[in-house]
Amino acid sequence: MDEGLPCRFVLVFGLLLGGSLVFLSPPYSVPDEREHFYRAYHCSLGKLYACKRDGRTGDDLPSSLTETSQAIMGEAHEDAEFSISWAKIKRAWDIPLDPKRRQFTAFSNTALYSPVPYVPQAAAIWAAGFWQPPPLAMLYLARMAGLAVYLLSAALAVRFAPVLKWTLALVALMPMSVYLAASCSADTAAIGLALLIVALILKLILGSQTPSRRGLLVLGLLLAALGLSKQAYLGVALLLLATPGKKFSSPVRRWLTIAALIGVPLAVDVAWMYSLRGLYVPMRADIDPAAQLRWMWDHPWSYASGLGKALYRLETYGRLIGYFGWAKVSLPKWICWSYWAALGTTAVLDAGKPPSLGLAVKTAALATYVFTAAVVATFLHLSWDAVGTKGVPGMQPRYFLPIIPLLLLPLRGGPKWVSSRFAQAVLPVAAISIAALAAGCTWWTLVRRYYW
Repeated sequence: MDEGLPCRFVLVFGLLLGGSLVFLSPPYSVPDEREHFYRAYHCSLGKLYACKRDGRTGDDLPSSLTETSQAIMGEAHEDAEFSISWAKIKRAWDIPLDPKRRQFTAFSNTALYSPVPYVPQAAAIWAAGFWQPPPLAMLYLARMAGLAVYLLSAALAVRFAPVLKWTLALVALMPMSVYLAASCSADTAAIGLALLIVALILKLILGSQTPSRRGLLVLGLLLAALGLSKQAYLGVALLLLATPGKKFSSPVRRWLTIAALIGVPLAVDVAWMYSLRGLYVPMRADIDPAAQLRWMWDHPWSYASGLGKALYRLETYGRLIGYFGWAKVSLPKWICWSYWAALGTTAVLDAGKPPSLGLAVKTAALATYVFTAAVVATFLHLSWDAVGTKGVPGMQPRYFLPIIPLLLLPLRGGPKWVSSRFAQAVLPVAAISIAALAAGCTWWTLVRRYYW
């Protein structure tokens, strides 16, 4: 089997699907895209931090940015109220940038993000600023820049992964993944970086070569970038604990290396969060992270029960494949579960080296998945849910995307399975077919919802 095929497929098919979604997805129809665009524009001005005024966090940005979003979104506050038309797009396109006319623009829910997840989008906006196109054109350019970097990260992940190449390719090309990648969302960086990091850690664990200083440095920088994109996903670094001792000259060096790869990115992330003190603004009056933390301490079993339901709700995993709009537009159930069947098939049969995985690696992958998902849910519970809320209602399907490969890794079959001619013949056909079918359903679903 051609080992380079999955990598090329990610690039070619990703450009086809993602390039179409850049323009097919209505402006600001991706969750929180308006605020992500504001933050990306803010970063393009060379600013690290927002400011706080009248109980809102934001900064002075061109008034045309707000006018453009209002021209598209109108008074819609729910997905059912959001509609799009070519007239709206034309009206928004005709709004000039006029960067000297400014107003305070709030983006409280994205102001705490570091500039790292917005580097591609901010670079595109900065470059476009030399000829000052309308804000809507900047949005599309930012989408394309984010998509390009995402596909490069995903292709590198597939290229470096010693196992699960087709599985990683399917995760990277999942309709939900590409939908987010073709937007200004900070999830784009989190998903791409997490896929690449998991692939490099697997290469470190399963490869035959001793890790080089350059390789470890690159991995450490990527982990730091992931923590500065979405800090909760730093938990993927725990997969390093499965690294065998024979990779290092001594047990002490092994533990020092793992401690540095986990501790330094964590320290960088903590330093960034500390620098933001005073900028946090609750999205609703009933949100109080400190009070929520006390409630969780006083009601550990209630919180644990809600956390378990959030992590293992089958409905969430079904919607993970394709859940669009403001988390309301979903692909048909049959295509979602068919995609999961393809993911499971590739996870079991995916070839690579070594032909089998030890129990320690599979256990570490599953434990890392559960831990990271629990941290993500805890962060959401503290910052988005009202005090005393049962469960974690804010745990949306897209939050599982960066760590799904860890859930699928333990499924990998033994040498007889992955080395069979059947596996080598089925994998490319199954992966390419389900990706094409899901893309067609995605196009149809978005056209029917927004343009029919």
